[in-house]
Amino acid sequence: MKKKINNSKRNQIGAQKNRTNFDLFNDDRFVYLLLGVAVLFVLTARIHLLSFPLERDEGEYAYMGRLILNGHLPYALAYNMKLPGTYYIYALIMALFGQSTAGIHTGLMLVAISSMLLVFSISKHFVSKAGAVIAAVSFGILSTSGTLYAQAAHATHFVVFFALLGIKLLLRIYENKRGGISRYYSAGFLFALAFICKQSGIFFWLFGLSLIIVKEYKPESLPRLVRNAAVYFSGFITPVIIMLLYFRFFGDFGRFWFWTVKYLVKYGSNISMAAVPGAFKEGLGAITANYSAAGYTALWLLSLLGLPFMFANKKPKADKVLLSFAGFSFLTVVPGFYFRNHYFITLLPAAALSIAVFFDFFNGIFVHRLKLPGLVFASFAAFILLAGAGVKANAEYLFRQDNSLSCKQIYGANPFVESVEIADYLKNNTTADDKIAVLGSEPQILFYSDRYSATGYIYTYNLVELHSYALAMQREMAGEIEASRPKFFVYVNIKTSWLFKPSSETYIFDWADGYVKKNYMLVARLDALPDKISRLKTGREMQDFRPRSQDVIYLFERIAPPGISP
Repeated sequence: MKKKINNSKRNQIGAQKNRTNFDLFNDDRFVYLLLGVAVLFVLTARIHLLSFPLERDEGEYAYMGRLILNGHLPYALAYNMKLPGTYYIYALIMALFGQSTAGIHTGLMLVAISSMLLVFSISKHFVSKAGAVIAAVSFGILSTSGTLYAQAAHATHFVVFFALLGIKLLLRIYENKRGGISRYYSAGFLFALAFICKQSGIFFWLFGLSLIIVKEYKPESLPRLVRNAAVYFSGFITPVIIMLLYFRFFGDFGRFWFWTVKYLVKYGSNISMAAVPGAFKEGLGAITANYSAAGYTALWLLSLLGLPFMFANKKPKADKVLLSFAGFSFLTVVPGFYFRNHYFITLLPAAALSIAVFFDFFNGIFVHRLKLPGLVFASFAAFILLAGAGVKANAEYLFRQDNSLSCKQIYGANPFVESVEIADYLKNNTTADDKIAVLGSEPQILFYSDRYSATGYIYTYNLVELHSYALAMQREMAGEIEASRPKFFVYVNIKTSWLFKPSSETYIFDWADGYVKKNYMLVARLDALPDKISRLKTGREMQDFRPRSQDVIYLFERIAPPGISP
């Protein structure tokens, strides 16, 4: 008996000595240690970026979120073409963490880390645990990229979060070989939340449908497939119907429908098919052009290299699922053919998984065919070096540099840093009942100043785009401002705040010129520079003010009628 015990111990020791490096990368303690390090990296970077100034989209969401917290429904006092999901998420985040830049970015930090963990969990369905760590690390690094404007709490972050939740729920059904009707319904519901955050999220719902078809299609089980797909669709359509009914009975449904459907169609057809290749090339260049962007180029290239290796995945039907995920993820970037930097955020989970597939394929060859498990360490080290190049290139932005300086370097003459000082001036010279008119696309000024807009047009891009609604929009904006009699009129003469075209309608400019001359006096101005943070000039400072740029912001204060104190 004693001899048998000794033999058993020797066998265990021998097995431990013969344990391969590949096994080590699948050891739970080691894998979760690596994952923890990756999460710590994202957490550290996100904490540093908490005070990063809000940009336009964040200003829109934050202003809308505050209106919701003040009891106003979306599209009543502020208009835009996005569905209301992100507005309500902002309202929730600000209710929990405060109505501030740091509060908003705290909510984003939690969402980003949760998405990273979901990428890890989903990846384990298709690659080894080591591969899942690679996917999570890739996603975590790319999801902090300043070239994707990923420091900002864009709608795309929330689309990714809800989509990953839906994907994980569907995969769990097939992993456990069971899952009641409620899980299909819940998955559809989660994909609907992604869609309500941003319309392009519909493609993730379509991916979920393709996943159900791939996993369940068999001629003999067609009725079951149809039933599950129907339940999945009902889960998706339920919150959409609730949203429509909500605005039909409690909000301004006509305005909601105009902005999120009618105008959206016009907006989505502005770019001609002939211009699409150029727009796509410009979009890719924007996320890979400069030095900090080039640091991430290796990861983007690896994600492309991983696509053909999806066919080598030995798990049943995995290649179809992976390619479908990559395809539908790419489609989330396409609507409107604008290919803006932050649109690519919805592509990150698929890109990260593709990188993991690439490394997992070769690690399998090293272990099972070449019998050289030591190369797995070399493979993982190569990945760390490539990923680390991106981190190193962006280390100042991620960990050390003042966020205001980083904002200026990323956004140039866009007045996102300067908006804080402008808003402080407006807040200090108004009461809570005073309204502000911002003629330009700078809604972050409204949020920072904590004042109501004199018009629902918090963006002016809509007014100068080439569509049949433009002139009517300009007239409506002018009418709303005249009716509100705002205490301050902020004119943003910055190209990127308008994107004016040679054939754009010009009514709003002619009206503003006459309206301001008659009712307002100039009290402050700011020179928006591409490479330097500008300061607001007031009082005597304005007398010696000589703009160094054509991009200038003017602040006008209303003149009191004769006999009335201002």
